[in-house]
Amino acid sequence: MTGLKMTKLSSNENCYGCSQMARDAILLNYQDAHLYPELHPHALKEQLAQKYGVRSRNIVLGAGSVGIINNLILSFVGNGEEVLTFENSFIAYGQLSHIHNHSCHFAPLADLSCDPVNLMSYINDKTKLIFIANPNNPTGTIITHAQLQAFLESVPERIVVVIDEAYAEYVTDPSFPNSVNLQARHSNLVILHSFSKIYGLAGLRIGFAIAENDIAAELTHCQIPFSLNYLSYHAASCALEDTRFIDDSAGRNDIQRKYLETEFRRMGYNTIATQSNFIYLWFDTDAEKVKVYDILLSNRIIICDLKVFGQELALRITIGDQETNTRIIELLS
Repeated sequence: MTGLKMTKLSSNENCYGCSQMARDAILLNYQDAHLYPELHPHALKEQLAQKYGVRSRNIVLGAGSVGIINNLILSFVGNGEEVLTFENSFIAYGQLSHIHNHSCHFAPLADLSCDPVNLMSYINDKTKLIFIANPNNPTGTIITHAQLQAFLESVPERIVVVIDEAYAEYVTDPSFPNSVNLQARHSNLVILHSFSKIYGLAGLRIGFAIAENDIAAELTHCQIPFSLNYLSYHAASCALEDTRFIDDSAGRNDIQRKYLETEFRRMGYNTIATQSNFIYLWFDTDAEKVKVYDILLSNRIIICDLKVFGQELALRITIGDQETNTRIIELLS
């Protein structure tokens, strides 16, 4: 396969690239890459604040949402205190907890979803931080507004609850939470977003959090100086403005995920309806899983073997464009 172009469907990037407006911003500003970036890009923070109906002081920018996850653990989990999340969810929650020598407990999913009810029996006096991926990565399922509201009303206010909405722009289910509305009543709620997915800026490493005043101030205080690169916030600002690109990417993704879900079910594969830009498949045997993985790899299509998530019998396939998805179905048929 040396020298032949691979189709990468393993990391949930936007297969349509990024906005032309973002590309233009990079080209316009790259000659100033020798300059340090702003410590706190106020214009981008104000832009995000207006989009979400909050104040700019409630916006925290970071080197990808992973950078903010790291700072949340640094800021709010002390010696002997613990992190709580779900098994079969985003691996960074557990990885970063362990890097900082904190215990991380994993509640089971319910029907492949992060049902907050399953977290309650794991909460104890040491619990300081809870992560919920919504939609969940790698299953693509969501929890509803009612589920999140009920959980926030039950969990002790001393615990910071983080709802990670990296894939929120792909969601079409009307029951998806209005997290900003809930945050107005629950100051311990932190909302994470990323420019890596639908905005197509994964390589520039930029994400943001929406948080109550004190939490936002603490996260800002612990940031590494100049952690945002010079080009990322210029590109992010223009990506936000290009709503046509976002709507187009979401619309195409919705069509293609319905196509893949229908075809995988027709062929007898185990899958579940997704609200994201990836498809989750699970298998009865390792041999069945490896066969699918190898067929696609031998045809220069890379997908994610979910061993990295601790799931020995599952695969995750990023939803590609129509041509790529048709080819996948033809190969597996």
